[in-house]
Amino acid sequence: MKYYLIRVGIILKKILPEFIASTITITLAYLSYFFLKQRKEILKQNLKHLTGSANKKLIKETFINFAIDYMNFLAIPSMTNNQIKKFGKARGFSNLDKALSSKKGAILVSAHLGPWDLASCFLASFGHPTITLVESKGPGAKMFNLYSKLRAKTGMEVLPLENRDSMKKMIKGLKENKILILLGDRDLTGKGVKVKFLGGEYQLPKGPALLSLKYRIPVITGSFIKEDIEAPQKSPFYRRRYTGIIDPQIDFVKSGNIEQDIRNLTQLIAERLEEKIKTYPTQWYVFQMDWNHRSRK
Repeated sequence: MKYYLIRVGIILKKILPEFIASTITITLAYLSYFFLKQRKEILKQNLKHLTGSANKKLIKETFINFAIDYMNFLAIPSMTNNQIKKFGKARGFSNLDKALSSKKGAILVSAHLGPWDLASCFLASFGHPTITLVESKGPGAKMFNLYSKLRAKTGMEVLPLENRDSMKKMIKGLKENKILILLGDRDLTGKGVKVKFLGGEYQLPKGPALLSLKYRIPVITGSFIKEDIEAPQKSPFYRRRYTGIIDPQIDFVKSGNIEQDIRNLTQLIAERLEEKIKTYPTQWYVFQMDWNHRSRK
């Protein structure tokens, strides 16, 4: 059902005037706030942990942000690369150029903050050859193929997380000086490493650190967020404007103990992601946190 709803959404986004599409999107966000009780409770716990408060305003803001971000992603099929660029402004892209100057590729780690799928397309629209690793079994073959087609619209190479050949393709792409985009705030494999994150000890992916240390690949962090989220505006549609931020390369000195180095580098990545998540809590969309047991399910 979700697959067909998304297909319908893509069609409607293409044919409807922007004002009508935005109005429908925000209406659906408010309906979700009132009827999706379980999702609402999850957001309440997230916001309470991140900000110390879980008032209705923050929860509604998160529902609206998520809906608008998703709507914007569905617009990808009907847009050119130049139009995708207009979704936001770029900041710190010189940090990416510096990382790529080593000719070993770059590992860009981000979080489920803002429209991460759209962020990858935004980066690729500037002509940067990119690769991303995506879970395929969870959403199913149809959903994976649909999302892959959307992401590949800008020239991005999408690899299934569960495919053994994906590792070889990633290494090959990095040797060709491509950018590997990974999400670092949720461990999908169950083989991650425990670090201090968001006030507790949580298991995060060790892949970015492992690849960086093994192949001497620069690691950077980035985000795609709405910085003016609290700006007073007459219309809620201002939330469409994003800023694509690339942070400086993480400087790391190896100790010689590979396991310790993986943990330490993952910790540095976690600290950068945490800073952005706490700054923009109503744009963080992770719904699997186990705050009570201080670990990820």
